[in-house]
Amino acid sequence: MLARLKSFFGKLAPSQVTEQPMDEKEAVSSLWDFREKPASRLAPLPQSLGIWELAWPTILAALMHTVVRWADIKMVGDLGINAVAGVTAGGQVYWVVQAVAMALTMGVVALVARAFGAKDEDLADKVLRQSIIIGTGFGLFSWVVSLPWLGDALALIGMAEDVIPLGEDYLFWLLAGNVPFTLAFVFAAALRAAGDSRTPLYVGVVANILNIFLNWVLIHGNLGMPALGVVGAGLASSISMFVQLIFFLVLWQKHRLKIKPRPNGFRVDFDIWKRILKIGYPASIEGAMFQFGMLAFMSLMNQFGTAAFTAYQIGVQVLALAFLPGHGFATASATLVGQHLGAEDPEAAARAGWRSMGMAILVMGSMGGIIIAIAEPFARWFVDDDEVVMLAVQFILFLGLAQPMMAIENALGGGLRGAGDTRFPLFAVFSGLFFGRVIPGYVAVYLFDVGIATVWSFLLLDYLIKAGLMSWRFKTGKWKTINV
Repeated sequence: MLARLKSFFGKLAPSQVTEQPMDEKEAVSSLWDFREKPASRLAPLPQSLGIWELAWPTILAALMHTVVRWADIKMVGDLGINAVAGVTAGGQVYWVVQAVAMALTMGVVALVARAFGAKDEDLADKVLRQSIIIGTGFGLFSWVVSLPWLGDALALIGMAEDVIPLGEDYLFWLLAGNVPFTLAFVFAAALRAAGDSRTPLYVGVVANILNIFLNWVLIHGNLGMPALGVVGAGLASSISMFVQLIFFLVLWQKHRLKIKPRPNGFRVDFDIWKRILKIGYPASIEGAMFQFGMLAFMSLMNQFGTAAFTAYQIGVQVLALAFLPGHGFATASATLVGQHLGAEDPEAAARAGWRSMGMAILVMGSMGGIIIAIAEPFARWFVDDDEVVMLAVQFILFLGLAQPMMAIENALGGGLRGAGDTRFPLFAVFSGLFFGRVIPGYVAVYLFDVGIATVWSFLLLDYLIKAGLMSWRFKTGKWKTINV
């Protein structure tokens, strides 16, 4: 680590949603009806945003993050296919490191949403403060522990020897911003749970523009700076993460956020910790398990060569335009379900989840079809390599067909997690990922010697299993009785 550091420096306004209580059958039948309903007379409802009002800023924020990811790939693409493979593989390992700390924010979402539904702003501030303490600890721990294993992690997923050093350099500098990224994610999750999805968007836009500008400066050495290549891409991301966190902290201290700072201090509150971790630990396991499953599937891609691996990564980036809305509808579903439960109106919570699902299917299915139609020129924008583009187009077809099932998984999974039901989504994701994708993929390759297209087709089975399980669980209504 010291040698790497030495080498580097040597170069140098809400509206109110009202819901009429209804039974589960009525909720399912009305999931395509997005009109406002008259107010419930049975329970006070939370002050919250509508589904689309909550979803669109989250979708746009995720899109901006994806654009930055595209800029990383596009700018290092001029350095060759190995640089692209190194950056994409390094990014995947990074998300494994982040999975545990980030998934803990599901406890934050469930608790803050219920606190605002019950109009308990003091509890919301306490949850945010304790989440900052937990996030700092997890961020530091995961950063320090992961540093000695960067090269080994890349080798484990089967990266070629000439790709590993590039991925290791990128990952090292990306991890330098691990703690600020974790804390910025905590702030964004807490604000969205409180019904404010716009502030995380505005702060993220500033940070992402800075990131792209620093990519241009540092990767190729513009404005008199040294050309750092993949190191510049990782360093640009870390700097922008620090700036993003500073914005959140300043706005919070100046009482400009929906969650106002109160005289609670930063004393450790183990009762809040227990509540956050009780909800968050299944989501943490789910996040880590999902990332390891993705690494296993990526490793399988390497059995077909660097071109297939790069095509898989390019395909995922292209399809991000379609499946990123799933994050927005998951956020909307989690926020509304949690707030309605906090206001003691579980039937309104159920309808919010079903309607989020209907909107997610409509948006994600439509975008998936559009991107399938323009797959080839879009893929070629990243890498002008005929073999890679041909394989990427094949992959985009399968993932595009899976969009309606991904919409169901995201929206209903978000609703379950917003209710504090984080254990069942863990089971559903594990079942789909390993029994629908990873295990069948390895069996097909090593026992039946199938082609890459057959392996990619298992994506459909993966998302079919997850969509079916999430739908069944949400329909049972067991999540309505979970005490957070």
